[in-house]
Amino acid sequence: MEKILLFTTLVILISCGKETAKTVTAVQENRVAPYDTAAVDSFSVGATSVDVARRIRVSSLKYQDSIKKISAQIEEEKILKKAKEEKERADKKSAEEMKIRESEKAKKEKTASQSENSTSETPVQ
Repeated sequence: MEKILLFTTLVILISCGKETAKTVTAVQENRVAPYDTAAVDSFSVGATSVDVARRIRVSSLKYQDSIKKISAQIEEEKILKKAKEEKERADKKSAEEMKIRESEKAKKEKTASQSENSTSETPVQ
């Protein structure tokens, strides 16, 4: 009798565990379908599809003007950035030229001072 009771309890526990697993998968399969309307109530008078609303918005003058302004700002930023880069390159180039000139001047002064030293050290006969 004790074995039958233990076996029955075990079967009941196993069968209860399987049912909860099925309900979890059923909940995951339930998905919300996407709707393509812009209005809250799709059956109202003013309801339009998202595609039609987008075409109307794109064709409006205000939208076209805003696109032109944005593109003009982008072009202006590109031009300013390019001018800034050119200025930086020119500054670097002039700085390098100044360094070269200074080093050449220092070399000339060094050679001139060495030649003066060598002439004063030679004995006069």
